[in-house]
Amino acid sequence: MAKLIPVFLLGVFLTFVIASFSSRLKQNPQGTAALQPATADSLTQANIVQQYWMVFFRNGDHMQQDSAAAALIDEAHVLHIRNLTREGKMMLAGAFAEYEDMRGMYVLKAADSLDAAKMVMADSAVATGRLRFDIKPWWTARNCVFK
Repeated sequence: MAKLIPVFLLGVFLTFVIASFSSRLKQNPQGTAALQPATADSLTQANIVQQYWMVFFRNGDHMQQDSAAAALIDEAHVLHIRNLTREGKMMLAGAFAEYEDMRGMYVLKAADSLDAAKMVMADSAVATGRLRFDIKPWWTARNCVFK
């Protein structure tokens, strides 16, 4: 009798699982919509994910300024990051420790890629050609990493 209890419990569990899935199929006879992956739009509308813009910086065509000019460009670059942070548009900024061509990255909160590009082009390091950039959309769970 004791050996039948696990079999009985397994039967109850399987009945519950089958009943759950059969009710879903009755609501959706094709059986496809309930199993389709969520899209970025549906997750955004459900307030689950947030879109940000990742900006990857690489060496620019004009890296050979003298040390005084480079220091001024770098100082303005840091000031630009601080201003974007204060405005709530900069979520993350940093340089890569070991790189060849890849220098650093930003994560920006912007309305679209054009808005993000405008913010990046106002950076002194980009404006002077020390850095060039690529922008990619990035989705993450709302409040997962950033507040």
